[in-house]
Amino acid sequence: MQQLIRFNLRSVFALCGLMIAGMLGIDWSDPAAAQEANARSLSNSPSPYLRLHADDKVVWHEWGEEAFEKARKLNRPLLVSFGYTACHWCHVMQEKHFNDPAISKTINDNFVAVMVDRERRPALDEAYMLVTEILTRRGGWPNTVFMTADRKPFYGISYIPPEQFTELLAAITNAWVTDHAGLVGEADRISGILQTFMTRRVEGRALTGEVMQAAAATLVAKYDPFAGGIGKAPKFFHQPVLMFLLQRAQRDGDQAALEAVETTLKSVASGGIHDHIDGGFHRYAVDPAWRVPHFEKMLYDQAQLAAIYVEAYRVTGNTDYAAVARKTLNYILADLTAPEGGFYATRDADSEGEEGTFYVWSPAELENILSAEERAFVAEKVGVVSDGEFRGKIILNLDAQSEADRPVMAQIIAKLKPVRDHRPKPRRDEKITVSWNALTITAMARAAVVMQDARYRQAAVKAATFIWDNLHQTDGTLARSYFDGAAGIDGELADYAGLADAYINLYDLTADRLWLDRARQLAQTMDRLFADPDAGDYFATIPGHGFARVKSRTDADTRSGNGVALDVLARLSRRIADPELTQRTDKLLAALSGLAAKDNIGGASILAAADRHLRGELGPVQFAGAGRVRVAAIKSDANGRVSFQIQIDDGWHINAQKPLEEYFIPTRLTVSQNGKAISAPITYPDPEVKKLAFNAKPMAVMEGKLAISANVGAEFGPVIGAKLELQVCSDKVCLLPETLTFAVPVVN
Repeated sequence: MQQLIRFNLRSVFALCGLMIAGMLGIDWSDPAAAQEANARSLSNSPSPYLRLHADDKVVWHEWGEEAFEKARKLNRPLLVSFGYTACHWCHVMQEKHFNDPAISKTINDNFVAVMVDRERRPALDEAYMLVTEILTRRGGWPNTVFMTADRKPFYGISYIPPEQFTELLAAITNAWVTDHAGLVGEADRISGILQTFMTRRVEGRALTGEVMQAAAATLVAKYDPFAGGIGKAPKFFHQPVLMFLLQRAQRDGDQAALEAVETTLKSVASGGIHDHIDGGFHRYAVDPAWRVPHFEKMLYDQAQLAAIYVEAYRVTGNTDYAAVARKTLNYILADLTAPEGGFYATRDADSEGEEGTFYVWSPAELENILSAEERAFVAEKVGVVSDGEFRGKIILNLDAQSEADRPVMAQIIAKLKPVRDHRPKPRRDEKITVSWNALTITAMARAAVVMQDARYRQAAVKAATFIWDNLHQTDGTLARSYFDGAAGIDGELADYAGLADAYINLYDLTADRLWLDRARQLAQTMDRLFADPDAGDYFATIPGHGFARVKSRTDADTRSGNGVALDVLARLSRRIADPELTQRTDKLLAALSGLAAKDNIGGASILAAADRHLRGELGPVQFAGAGRVRVAAIKSDANGRVSFQIQIDDGWHINAQKPLEEYFIPTRLTVSQNGKAISAPITYPDPEVKKLAFNAKPMAVMEGKLAISANVGAEFGPVIGAKLELQVCSDKVCLLPETLTFAVPVVN
């Protein structure tokens, strides 16, 4: 690629045009007909994003063999644009580049242009984004990648202004003619390097408690101590890292990890990145304090952040986190939920031709909406943006506000909401993708368990049923995307693993075996389609996608496909008595452990899943005896009584709290706060005394459905820890004793 970069682009552009087009044998005879064919093709695309480009002056093709064959036949390079509906700079490029007469003519005459909706093809997008990041040391969307007809990339660039883009097109057009062999050789070299990098093996490591502690410390050191988040700006949420640190806080009382998470969650909840009127979060902040966002709203951000706030509430008992979780989930239900039950993908950043118009306010607008006192409050407590694109505008935030200010801000929001409701809304991308819906089902299911809210349970079950009925095929495979009444595109590892994970969460919520059976089916199909039997991990796609078959092992906006797969196998092995599941989990962990230990940010989901596999789960619903005993920790009532609902499979039992013989392991519940034991009355059910085949003497056992409760009292709060020790036995065998660990919010 160095040779291409060394070109004098301006002088090269002067040599291009008709001469080069003639050398390539290009037919300019009927550009109008080509554009009309483009419009017909894309207007019926299963991608809302591609439909937006149906009337572009550039003649677009969808990713597929037809485009590749055309490039081979015409001996042209491919120009592939990766973007998505909610992307502001994608819209800018559409207007200023793809509908510019001169630029579009250059593209149509010298390239085969392909448009890709990155949300429908995430593994493809990830691989080609890496090309751009390596070659230019920066990434972002829209991502334009130039490649050969066999999909091997030789250059990539994120957004650049029209003048620079014009020069780049000229340089590549010239290079394709004058140094074709060199360009193809460069494409072969880049593809080989990327394939090696994205499938490389790293020697496994034992992920001990010390390794986990060191990883957490490394991550905490990267966090901004004032506003939270990693780095300065732009700031992204890094949700898998937050979940790992929360787990560390619960597991080992890591206060530094908890502080990093809480600082972030409080700053994010109060900042302008949080939509204080309707709920939900924008994609990232362009400033260190989370006050000025990039205004697109992504389903995956809403789902993951809602789940994190639910988890933070469960671990800390802070009801503010529960309120943010509810507001976010309610936003999903109100704005991103299809009538059939699935969840839509995004809300655009732009409306009325500009970014943020729907969300920001001017002081002049507030003159007609708020009282003088309220305007003074906004001026003092919220302020105006001091620089950048939104200079002089007001973006609602709660950063400088005290508890006493909340009623005033609520009153202001109540006045602003009806005004904003009458503004033209940003465009909504109404495709339904499996992996993002899986994240949302998981968030709804976890909220339903922790906060005991039936609405979230109903939404999770309805969406999960819709996905199974409409995107699960008769041969056991998944389509990835659903839009306009039809499903399409092969599912990827993230879809299979994500949906299996969601169904496990539904099983934990409902105790309906249907969801566990479906999760296992998906895991088995995942093994069949994506497993690398030699390395032990999984490929991201089935064969035939992109320049090579790559692997998703690094967290980005969401958990990596392999990170989710590890969690799925580990959780299945605790719910289903099958040694092969444990063996498969161990093999996958061995393949991933070295990578996660080296890259704590990118490997956070692997670290978290490994910790749960090796040291036990920590959620509100857990299992013992390889799934034969289900225990659900219910948040306390107003009197501070915590209940543990236990369901034991037929033919199995646990010992009473006072066994009749000393050598039997008693069932015992202990409670604590801040790591210190609490002396609280524990209520156990009356045991049943019976004889079993392996013991001639009578035994005191507990079977079927039962509850154990601890009356910790209303004075304790906001959260207690609990450990339930038990041994699961049948009339023939006793399994090893186990200890389940819980964190339970206390109502006070």
